[in-house]
Amino acid sequence: MNSISTGISSTKKMYLTVEFDLWAYKKELLPEERFMIETYLDKNLKTVDAGTGGGRLASYMKSLGFANLYGFDYVPEFIEVAKTRDTTKSISFAVEDATKLTYNDCEFEQVVYMQQIMCCIEDEVGRLNAFKEAYRILKKGGTAIFSFLNFDASDRQIFCRPYLAYLSLLRKLRNHKLSIQYIPRFKFADKLNLGSLLDKPPYLYWYRLEEAYQMIKAVNFEIIALGSDFQAIQGKMATSLETLQQQPIEGMLYFVCKK
Repeated sequence: MNSISTGISSTKKMYLTVEFDLWAYKKELLPEERFMIETYLDKNLKTVDAGTGGGRLASYMKSLGFANLYGFDYVPEFIEVAKTRDTTKSISFAVEDATKLTYNDCEFEQVVYMQQIMCCIEDEVGRLNAFKEAYRILKKGGTAIFSFLNFDASDRQIFCRPYLAYLSLLRKLRNHKLSIQYIPRFKFADKLNLGSLLDKPPYLYWYRLEEAYQMIKAVNFEIIALGSDFQAIQGKMATSLETLQQQPIEGMLYFVCKK
């Protein structure tokens, strides 16, 4: 069983409360995010930022000269903050659900799914629909960028190994048939979430490298570059899964795709 009936509501409630200020007002970008945007996106093309939150990535792209920008999030309060931040009103922000968008087919030349938005969708069918929607709204020949939480990297970390073993045992004792790749959030607003010790939602879904690769291929994207934080920081992404698997894989996963 890979679905959670209360997933979306618990995640949305979290964003409206304990995590609101963090994602609404955060401004800083990671070096990896800057690299992906500046290397693979064209500022002259129509671009949408998925799961925009308070408009952090969209605002950065605007500062680079992106002239035709859109952003969406399923939390209306985030969109209100994003609109306030955009003092020139040049970015078109909207409330949208990534699993069922109202944008037209082939509306965008670039789509950016780079705040691990897919990992926040706790239902397997919902994630598949979100991938399909990303493909649908992208123009033929357009570019898509995805980022994912990396389960395999977390599994190697000293802290995560005992925690995942504990989580597996707890679920077994409770007869909770949930994939170990669903992990409760360790922190809320940079503070320890004690609920994670009790296996309480909301969960994040952490992808395995080959799983993310196969999912993207399954919805017909062509993968032109892929890597982890390690490759992005080095400024050298892999061009095939086999090549990447021979390199260090650390931190987030990134995929650059064409339709």
